[in-house]
Amino acid sequence: MNRKWIVMIFVILALDIVVSFFVKKSFINIETQTISENIKDQCVFLNGGSFKGWNNENFSLEKIIRDSEVIVKGTALSDRIYVKGSILTAFNVIKTYKGDIKNSKIYIFEPSYFNLGKYNNYFAYYGYNLMKPGHKYILFLKKWKYTNFVRYNPYYRGKEIYIFTHNSAIDKFEINKSNIAKVINFEDDIIRYGQVKDYEVFVYNKNELTEYYQLKEKVLNWISQN
Repeated sequence: MNRKWIVMIFVILALDIVVSFFVKKSFINIETQTISENIKDQCVFLNGGSFKGWNNENFSLEKIIRDSEVIVKGTALSDRIYVKGSILTAFNVIKTYKGDIKNSKIYIFEPSYFNLGKYNNYFAYYGYNLMKPGHKYILFLKKWKYTNFVRYNPYYRGKEIYIFTHNSAIDKFEINKSNIAKVINFEDDIIRYGQVKDYEVFVYNKNELTEYYQLKEKVLNWISQN
């Protein structure tokens, strides 16, 4: 074989190993597979911003559909892995509205996490709250591009993994008409996760709450017609 091709193959393999290492360091720092409900409930709640993002983006049903690679309806499962900076949650797919999935059971990185130990807090990105096991949702997703790099890790091997399209609350809607919601007011007192764990979305004002549920109504109407 030509020496130049041997060198190129060696460089590609070396880059694959290096990238795999850094991806592992950033995504695969497994903290624990279980956290008791009591510990989670006592964690200090930290909201990482509005679902509209830092640029106060306007979302429409058309935009969310267009931005998503995969749209599915199904049930959240109790199978969870608590990783560094995120939570990997199993999801049973009932129906696919966009894209192709290989398995009825997929896994999604939820954009929030529990930081246990010194701080004991729960951090939620862009108004997002965790899915509740046994509850039905419609999810707007993108494929996780690092799957190939972690294919030998036992926690990820064989799993079909996705992330939320915008990594915010705007990518997840619970399929129900009865919603638990309240504007978060951090001026009142320290908020524990147990006080807000049943909220569908975290918002800072009533206008955001109204906008979220107006969009949710359109989402539910859309799935009922498809």
